[in-house]
Amino acid sequence: MPESLNDLKSEIDKYHCPKCGVGLESYEESNSATVAPSYKGEKSRDVSQDQSSSDGKVHEHGKRSKKHDKGISSNENKQLEDRILELEKERKHLALENDQYKALISEQECTISQQFDKISELSNTESKQGLEDKPEKTVSELQTEIAQLKVAANAFAEEKQTLNREISEKDKHIEHLNYTQKMNKEKLDESIQRLGDENKRYKENLRSCQSEIGKLSAKLAEKDRMNNNLVSRRLEIEEKCKQLERDLEQRSRKEIGVGFHTTVAPSMSSLILGGLTSRLTDRLAGEKVDLVRQAYSGGSDVNFPLLVVCVNVSRIGADAKEALKGIPKAKDVALLVFHHKEAHALPSQTSDKILTGADFSGLGSIIDLAFLSQRGIYECDMNNVGIERVASFLLQYKTQRK
Repeated sequence: MPESLNDLKSEIDKYHCPKCGVGLESYEESNSATVAPSYKGEKSRDVSQDQSSSDGKVHEHGKRSKKHDKGISSNENKQLEDRILELEKERKHLALENDQYKALISEQECTISQQFDKISELSNTESKQGLEDKPEKTVSELQTEIAQLKVAANAFAEEKQTLNREISEKDKHIEHLNYTQKMNKEKLDESIQRLGDENKRYKENLRSCQSEIGKLSAKLAEKDRMNNNLVSRRLEIEEKCKQLERDLEQRSRKEIGVGFHTTVAPSMSSLILGGLTSRLTDRLAGEKVDLVRQAYSGGSDVNFPLLVVCVNVSRIGADAKEALKGIPKAKDVALLVFHHKEAHALPSQTSDKILTGADFSGLGSIIDLAFLSQRGIYECDMNNVGIERVASFLLQYKTQRK
């Protein structure tokens, strides 16, 4: 029994607390394949391996970054800033998780240490109480606890390895994020510098353009002033030309002074003479001849063509003699016979074929016209022919306008 108890104590000593360092040599040797390498060593190797992999990625990432630098824009700068903020948040989160894992490992180590302390305390207590009296039960219990501790130690070693791997991966990720953040910041700084230089060039170009615009505006204002002067001058010249044309046309126009004589009532006389004057004026305007009405109060002293109005109401011969009473029978006198009838009732024979006596032979012309009290001189073949004959008679007396 004492030998068995001593063997049990020796086995327990192997699993004493790692902080005191008692009995851990066998434990560390038996679990070296599972626990070793330590967290620091494992992290160092993982960091070394990841460093080479990271260098390759950095080199490849650098190449892509150089190619991408040429096309970066202000929108990309904004995206880079947002990405940097996201990476920074993720890095802080991973660092917090890393600290939590380290705290968990420390807690697990402390728990195991406490378990070893309990085993040591239990061993000492049972030793003092006389374990020799109940060796089988004590050994059995201790063996059970040792088995449990071995299981717990193995589980702890596995969990420690898992945590070490996760910490290593998080460290790699944090390192990658730091590098990415650094590269993005460098790119952002370069982009800001480039944009600042471009902005400076744009400002210089803007000042140059504004100066050029000012010069061109001054030239344009001068051109506008000159153009306005030319327009004013052109308008003056055009007005003078129009006035000269009017003067020239006025001087080139001819005029006919004509007198009118009638013995009919004033109302009918106004109707006949108004229509006659209007139609003669329109007809002579095409010949550039103006009709000038001359005053005639009777007598034989006439130095302009005279149009004598005769309204045929009964017999044409008597009416014509009454109209010519006191009028000289000269070539510059024309007798206008107005028939007060509708167009369909007008005579087919002209008055100059009827009025052939000595009282009419000396007249310059005898012309038939038609009118109605309600319409005046209306549109018909007789009036068209008659107005044309009156115009031809008057054109013989056209003179240069004074």
